[in-house]
Amino acid sequence: MRAVASAPAKAILFGEHFVVYGKPAVATALERRVRATSTINGAGEVRVRSMLGYSRMDLGSIHDPNLYRDDPHRHIIFSAAGVMRLLERYTGVDILLESDFPYGMGLGASAATSVATIASVGSLLGRVSRDEVFRLSVEAERLVHRNPSGIDSAVCTYGGLVLFKDGRVERLDKRMYIDMHFMVVNSGIMKDTGAMVMRVKARGESSREEFASLAEMSEQLTMQALYAMGCGDRARLGELLTLNHGLLRRLGVSNGVLDGIVHALLKNGAYGAKLTGAGGGGCIISLIDRSRTPPPDALSRYETFTSGVEEQGVITEA
Repeated sequence: MRAVASAPAKAILFGEHFVVYGKPAVATALERRVRATSTINGAGEVRVRSMLGYSRMDLGSIHDPNLYRDDPHRHIIFSAAGVMRLLERYTGVDILLESDFPYGMGLGASAATSVATIASVGSLLGRVSRDEVFRLSVEAERLVHRNPSGIDSAVCTYGGLVLFKDGRVERLDKRMYIDMHFMVVNSGIMKDTGAMVMRVKARGESSREEFASLAEMSEQLTMQALYAMGCGDRARLGELLTLNHGLLRRLGVSNGVLDGIVHALLKNGAYGAKLTGAGGGGCIISLIDRSRTPPPDALSRYETFTSGVEEQGVITEA
């Protein structure tokens, strides 16, 4: 028996960090995917193989993540355990993860891998709805990001362009983003989302008034961006992206490398650009005109790809 499912990468356009404090955020699914292939094994173990290596855990231990807290696949093992608990079916499973976008770079790899795993194992052992995939993925994300907002799991599950606030997910009208096109640049600097989230939390506790002001600015940028999307105003939307990067710089989650990539993209024709995700490293996303992509030599030292908005979220392929 074999089941395959895939889930898209994601990028946050507006509202990262502040979304966990109740402010709205907008994120997009990207045209890059992670694929999970699940097969039954007779060993009574959950066994996972990915670009991070190989892990194995017996069925008697998979429901207690404290027993494998240092395992690089802990959220994948926990995702499989969640499916088995939901379906009340326990069996050994081999899970192979293959990705066409990098891990640890702010593109939602942990959420995408958990979503794909849940859908794959769910298809192998029974049936799991999309809403259940989302819920189980958020539970698994807590092992990785401590206090996730749920936005990564939402985008990887449902696809499209998503407005997220206070745990509520709203898929935006396709007409708002039908011509939206991005260039994503990988800085090559690995990030630690949990550490960056804790840094921002400490900043909020030590400078409450400034943090509240930045949170309010983030909400205003998000709402203005929704208006610009509704009007099809790509130039204004790009300006707002760049302003959002400036806000994240003030928050202390950017650095010279990320700022330099933003500058290079703007200098070479992008409407706007910003870091995406927790910051400290990872990727820059820019809004571009499909016919005016920045010349390769401007970013030749970095891995790049272009993408529209991926309409489909998680897909069960077999």
